Amino acid sequence: MRTGRGSLFGEFLDTTNHWDKLIALVGAIMGLYLSLEVAASVTENGINGLILASLGATAVLLFAAPHAALSQPWNVLGGHGVAAIVGILARDLLPHPLLAAAVAVGLAVWLMHYLRCLHPPGGATALYAVVGGDSVEALGPWFLLHPVLSSVGVMLVVAVIINYPFPWRRYPASLTPPPESPAQPPLAALEQAGLGRADLEHAMREMNLYLDLTKDDLARLYLLARRHHHHPDPITPDAIRPGTCFSNGKGDADWAVRRVLESDTGSVAYLNLAGPGAPHTGRTTLDEFLDWAHHQLPSGEGPDT
Repeated sequence: MRTGRGSLFGEFLDTTNHWDKLIALVGAIMGLYLSLEVAASVTENGINGLILASLGATAVLLFAAPHAALSQPWNVLGGHGVAAIVGILARDLLPHPLLAAAVAVGLAVWLMHYLRCLHPPGGATALYAVVGGDSVEALGPWFLLHPVLSSVGVMLVVAVIINYPFPWRRYPASLTPPPESPAQPPLAALEQAGLGRADLEHAMREMNLYLDLTKDDLARLYLLARRHHHHPDPITPDAIRPGTCFSNGKGDADWAVRRVLESDTGSVAYLNLAGPGAPHTGRTTLDEFLDWAHHQLPSGEGPDT
């Protein structure tokens, strides 16, 4: 985990590994190249006649932060689309190009807020619609469909394809298997922990900030932080011994306790003392048992058999 450079230049957390950074590199190259090919096909002069600089910023979001709220499909399509429309209208209605550019970007930001499609690269799209020159002006309203939405659409398709083989970063975020039980989404787990959607919304309103996180992301962040707080040290293979009891650390109906019956180098036999279907016996690999176990219970603390 690496923290930021200090408060003067901002602070950030980057917990991505080298593999994620490599995927972002490959995805950004492929997505941006194909999108620019589509954008350049609008004019006979090719890439010299039309460059959508905003696509570069969109590539950063889609491939470096595919789960960010600002990166989701409606934000991308809606943000660029709204910005293009506003830019076209400002260019046609305001005679002063610099004033028209400023008004276009400001209105685009304002509308993206209310339409829930805030996407920072949309500001560049609105700007380019005004100051892009004769090649953009000659397109008129068609600028919205091609190259804006067509090139952005190509990048979205690439983002889905590039990220899909990696379950932890599938795009859009709704395709990512949740780390919790599939039957219990993060918000439901949060409610079992004593908080709910209304509590998250209240906290976000109190902060009066636009957070680039979905409600599920915030709920998952809270649950993982609480789990680490209660059990900061991971359970090691040496702790898995016959007679020891472990809990999965979940709440209410999903809470479960297992007593180890037998353990060798590759597998663990256990008795499920509490939880769905208890009591019953089972066997799993040592790695799977370690992934499941989040608390080691003191001797005698587990439920009676």
